Amino acid sequence: MRILTTMIFMLLVSLLAVPLMAFAAEQPIHLFLNGKALAAEVAPKIVQGNTVVPVRVIAESLGSKVQWEEKSRKVTVAKDDINIQLFINKQEVTVNNKRFQLETAPAIMDGSTMLPLRFVSEQFGVKVTWDEPTRSVFLFQETDMSDDEADLAAELEGEAVDGKAAASDKEGRPVDGKPAADKDQGKAGDKSGDKEPAKTSDKTADKDAGNTTNKTTDKDAGKTADKPGAAGAAPLPGDAAGKDKPCDKNAVSGQQPPAGQPGQGQQGQLGQPVQSGQAVQPGQTNPNSPANCKAAEAATTVQSIVLDGDQLIVKASGAKAVPNVSYTDEPKRIVIEIPDAQLDPALKLGANGEGVSKDKSQTVSQIRYLLFSKESTNVRIIIDLSKKIDLKPSNASSPTQLVWSLIAPKDRYRVVIDPGHGGKDTGAISITKRLEKDFVLALSTKVHKLLEKEPKIEALLTRKDDTFVELSDRADYANDRQADLFVAIHGNSAGKETVRGVETYYYTEQSASFAALMHKQLLKSTGFPDRKVKQSGFYVVKNTTMPSLLLEVGFLSNQTDESTMFQDAFQNQVAASIVAAIKQQLNID
Repeated sequence: MRILTTMIFMLLVSLLAVPLMAFAAEQPIHLFLNGKALAAEVAPKIVQGNTVVPVRVIAESLGSKVQWEEKSRKVTVAKDDINIQLFINKQEVTVNNKRFQLETAPAIMDGSTMLPLRFVSEQFGVKVTWDEPTRSVFLFQETDMSDDEADLAAELEGEAVDGKAAASDKEGRPVDGKPAADKDQGKAGDKSGDKEPAKTSDKTADKDAGNTTNKTTDKDAGKTADKPGAAGAAPLPGDAAGKDKPCDKNAVSGQQPPAGQPGQGQQGQLGQPVQSGQAVQPGQTNPNSPANCKAAEAATTVQSIVLDGDQLIVKASGAKAVPNVSYTDEPKRIVIEIPDAQLDPALKLGANGEGVSKDKSQTVSQIRYLLFSKESTNVRIIIDLSKKIDLKPSNASSPTQLVWSLIAPKDRYRVVIDPGHGGKDTGAISITKRLEKDFVLALSTKVHKLLEKEPKIEALLTRKDDTFVELSDRADYANDRQADLFVAIHGNSAGKETVRGVETYYYTEQSASFAALMHKQLLKSTGFPDRKVKQSGFYVVKNTTMPSLLLEVGFLSNQTDESTMFQDAFQNQVAASIVAAIKQQLNID
């Protein structure tokens, strides 16, 4: 009898579990474009960590034209100056004739052609973010966005689109390039592969991976490069757990949260709270609106400063913290400055306006912190030392936690310079038909020669002549030699000849401050327009373990930039600035 009772009980449990398992497996993925829900004839799916959607959704929502060629099973998605060609069941894709390698190939499912959402969207300058709790993909089309929507898009940008957290893989390795991503930028892929973003997941996007030439295209630009980048829109700060944000990320433009997700209470026009899951009506004030979120997230809040053994850990919330680090010899100290930041009330200040941490060590005599205001409010952290040490960025850093290791200075540092492309991979072709691979080799060689003059630096090149080197081999070369820094050098390209300027790319948080100081040097030496420091998963910066950068030194597709970029005097000047940034990062006098 006991056996029979047990069997019946187990049968009932299994019958109850089946529907629950089916429910868990069938949770739908929701799509939103600028806050408006999108309907798809075939439900979006996550394949190999990437979100794929019906081609019709992409065409109708992004205003692009789609063509199908049955014989070659090719899908062409085009809009303005951007032309993307994808093939069913093939991972290779071209953007403006630049090749990329996708992690998830286009496929036909349930009678519909399914394309990787993040990769295709970002080529047209559309920001793609993923919200795990609601299993929602948010698309932000910058040309149609209000300022508030643009701010919200930037805030969410770093979350992986298919449910991978911001810190997860977001790349795409372009076979040849990098996906595009910024609205006015021209980078489309690394034109040739070295730049390729390292995988971008569609939720994380498509991790385009690849390696060959690509330069991606920014929405208005069209560049494709070897840095696959855009594709995995890097995570921006945010509250992964949501505890530091008073704002509801689902409240996009006053839209209702996806079905099945509870909304947060919102204040109505007459003081009546808007009910959970109810859309905000015209005239109501939504405390979770992008505008209010913007105000709440306007600054970085430094929450704690802790010295744990040989690690300095600074926890923060709100806007992403990109610190500037400097050193002084007399007195010996390290100064960390976090722009546009504020101190959490828990960090108390004394009558002199400074706070002091209780943490000390054999090399750290005191850690002080204060608010320092010039044009804006900055948080300054001063580490008083008993002897000279280096502050090495740690790969344990994240958008909400800055981590450094305090180490003794080295007698010699190893720096790898990576000239993009080479051999069969020409990279971008300039407006006068000159090749990117030639430009970057010439500039990289100049950088290498200057570094060789530095007694404390061992300089290495991933290629010394016109040879082709796989992206994976470039990254392995630096990792195997335990390099201290890695710098990939490229020239940019865009679909519009008017696009010009300098871009500096990084992927890991440990590289953020290096990117900021390198970019500052490049702007001075080139005199080109500032296209900003950007976070993107190009293969070589994502797959190297040390602080790594990918530099886009001007646009070969622009007559003004190109005519200057091949001049020896210009290259010498830029090479000197790159070396200066490297020395500054390594704290070498």
